[in-house]
Amino acid sequence: MSCPAEPVATIALRYADRRIIINELRAERDPRLLELCPDHLATMTPPVGWLVNDARLADLTADRH
Repeated sequence: MSCPAEPVATIALRYADRRIIINELRAERDPRLLELCPDHLATMTPPVGWLVNDARLADLTADRH
């Protein structure tokens, strides 16, 4: 079963350091990464003890300097 909404972000699960990395949607699909729609991205809950790093925000901050 898959979501019918268009994805807006790509996420990577880094098990070694218990981190979820959110990036802009990649142009080409990578089967090792997950693509999420706005609703699923907004309601995503990381496992206990994991951190979420939204790299999209870092890109916005870098653009301002």
